Amino acid sequence: MKEYFSPLNTGYIAEYGDNPRTELIDLITEVPEQVFEIGCGSGATGVAIKQKFPNVKYIGLDSNKKAAQIAQTRLDKVIVSDIEKAQLDALGLTKEYFDLIICADVLEHLYDPWKTLFTLRDYLKPNGKVLASIPNIQNIDTIINLLNGSWTYKKHGILDATHIRFFTFSGIMKMFSGTGYKMIQCSHATQSELGRIKKWPADINFGRIVLRDITRDEASKLFVFQYYVIAQKISLNN
Repeated sequence: MKEYFSPLNTGYIAEYGDNPRTELIDLITEVPEQVFEIGCGSGATGVAIKQKFPNVKYIGLDSNKKAAQIAQTRLDKVIVSDIEKAQLDALGLTKEYFDLIICADVLEHLYDPWKTLFTLRDYLKPNGKVLASIPNIQNIDTIINLLNGSWTYKKHGILDATHIRFFTFSGIMKMFSGTGYKMIQCSHATQSELGRIKKWPADINFGRIVLRDITRDEASKLFVFQYYVIAQKISLNN
C-alpha cells in the first residue's frame, strides 16, 4: 500500500521550541500583578516576563502534558487542560483576578476563539487586557499561492496545519469588539517595506498579479505576517 503524506502525521509537526516571545514581552509596558498565559508551552515566555517583573504572579495553561511539566518548574502554577474544555472556576481561578491574559498564537488553533475570549474577559480585572498574536491570512504570498491553485499546509507559519480559524485585520477587530473588548494597540510583523513607493494610491506589480490604485493602508496589510494585539476589557453595560 502506498504511503500518503499528511502534515498532521505524528512527528511531522515539530515542537515550537523554548524561546520567549520577546516581541510580545516588549509590548508590556505596565507592571502586571497577575498574568494568565493560554498555551504557555514550556514556560519560556513566562520566565522572561517574571524576570522583567519579579513580583508578578504567573499562571499558565497548556494541553501538552510534557511541555506543562517543564513549565511547572518555572511558573507559579500550570494547568494542564484544553482552554475550550476547561472549567476555569473549577480549576481554582478567580474571576476579575488577572491584569493580563496572553494568547500568543493560540486563537487561530481554536474552534471557537470568540467564545474563549468572551469567557476569559470574566477573569480579567475591570480594565484588564488581552495580549495576542494572530497570523494574517491576507498576506500577499498566501493570496498569490491561492490564485495559483495552491493552499498548502505547513509545519509552521500562516498555513500551519493545526490552524482552524484564519483572520484578516478586519476579522481580528470584529472578533475583539464583538466579545467585549476595545482595541488599545495593534502592531505587526512585516515581510517587506513599502518605502520605495512615493505616491499613493499606487499600482503594485507582483509578476502575474498587478494590484491597481490601492492605498498605502491597503498595501501594508498585504505584507503583514502577524498582528500583535492589545485589547482591553470593557463593560458590557456601556
